[in-house]
Amino acid sequence: MSRRLSPSFICEIPLRVTRFNAKILNARFEAARRMYNALLGEGMRRLRLMRQSKVYQQARAVSPTDRLRSHERMRLFKQARDTYGFSEYALSRYATQVRHSWLDEHLDAHTVQKLTQRAFGAVSRVAYGKAKKVRFKGKRGLHSVEGKSQGSAIKWKDDHVVWSGIRLPMVKETLNDPVIAYGLTHRVKYVRLVRRVINGKDRFCAQLILEGKPYQKPEHTIGTEVVGLDMGPSTLAYVGETQAVLTLFCEPIVRNHQEIRRQQRHIDRQRRANNPDCYDELGRAIKGKHPSKKSRRLKVSQGTLSELFRQEAAYRKTLHGQLANQILSVGVRIKTENISYKAFQKSFGKSVGVRAPGMFVAMLKRKAESAGGEVDAFNTRTTALSQVCHCGERHKKPLKQRVHECTCGVVMQRDLYSAYLARFVEDNVLHATKSSQAWSGAESLLRAAWRNSQQLASGRAIPASFGPALRVVSVQSAGRSQSESSEKESLIERKSLDVVVFGREPIRAQSIISS
Repeated sequence: MSRRLSPSFICEIPLRVTRFNAKILNARFEAARRMYNALLGEGMRRLRLMRQSKVYQQARAVSPTDRLRSHERMRLFKQARDTYGFSEYALSRYATQVRHSWLDEHLDAHTVQKLTQRAFGAVSRVAYGKAKKVRFKGKRGLHSVEGKSQGSAIKWKDDHVVWSGIRLPMVKETLNDPVIAYGLTHRVKYVRLVRRVINGKDRFCAQLILEGKPYQKPEHTIGTEVVGLDMGPSTLAYVGETQAVLTLFCEPIVRNHQEIRRQQRHIDRQRRANNPDCYDELGRAIKGKHPSKKSRRLKVSQGTLSELFRQEAAYRKTLHGQLANQILSVGVRIKTENISYKAFQKSFGKSVGVRAPGMFVAMLKRKAESAGGEVDAFNTRTTALSQVCHCGERHKKPLKQRVHECTCGVVMQRDLYSAYLARFVEDNVLHATKSSQAWSGAESLLRAAWRNSQQLASGRAIPASFGPALRVVSVQSAGRSQSESSEKESLIERKSLDVVVFGREPIRAQSIISS
């Protein structure tokens, strides 16, 4: 009988840990790290032996599309797995043998079983081609351990965590947090202990995996519209029925990243000063020599850099959550292109590394599903939203062209228009008729979003990804200077006597597109 699945959410609670308990916890985390690495190594060894076997090669020789021999193929693969013990159950028996050593003093059976499940999952990703290699945990590289259930060795009791003889109480002030107070009223499925380094010191917290749905703050409302989303490496556009936004994606964290770059250059100068024999007279690294000498000041600088990265990750997560809540306030059914964010790294590596668009989409998907909606990622090859118009024409545009212009008279910022069209994609097909019918009411909304995006620069240069600046001036005042014109900027219909001027500030407009 299959297990009954129920919704779950995580409530993180900081713990008060004494020095004595911190020493015990660090020893247990180190034992868990060594156990995890041993399981990874054994799992990869069994995978290599299984792939080299004749039975496995015979199974691979059978085409996966051959329905007549599909059962034979499955039987051969199962025979290869059973022969070389490539299963979670077989690996858990190996873990039991390894635990009968000094590791038995630090790790309980349930924790070892969860480590086995975690290690076998990593090896399985390599076996099925979803990953190229496994990652062995370096010194202090394992940051979390967890139990199997609330009845295992790691458990939550009232206001503290109990793990094999040690008691870890929660920070009392956290009860004032409505999120934590809400979480403690739900049933605990299991407990995860997390270790973080903050300002060079170990901090521990408990993540309670609880049954139910997460707490929703009163200020975070849930919309009912269908939202089209267009993600870029540095920009984001989303369009609903009553709201459209074009904004920079995680721009504050980019400015904060400059401090990290200064610290990295400072560490590089210290490393070169401590290891002059590893570099030639031109400052180039000598092949085969590794700068291993570290001064006390260099270690302090590396600790400072680690703290800056931790703060950047926490701030990025906060910005992602705020932006996701803004989108969900418009609607919980979100449609976007199925983009490979790994491919983004080839052309926009630095921007993707700082802003993490893939992480944002994963968070948005999780929040939308929790609110009863979904994120529908459709195929870009069959839709090609940046190349088509709702009139049916197709215009192939280079990436540097940020404005969509069509012979039917549509002129719109490229990202905003793609987000608008995304709302009308069903089953990987764009319904041009529906988008054409809704365009008359959405054009002014998108133009307002385009004009408002120019104000995000706050005195700085307008980002090139936003396209040229949008200004609306009257024909009667077009011949006079901007200071002499008494007309106010306003967004108007295309059939009026006004014209739209495109230009990049602060230079004059380069082209005039008449109505």
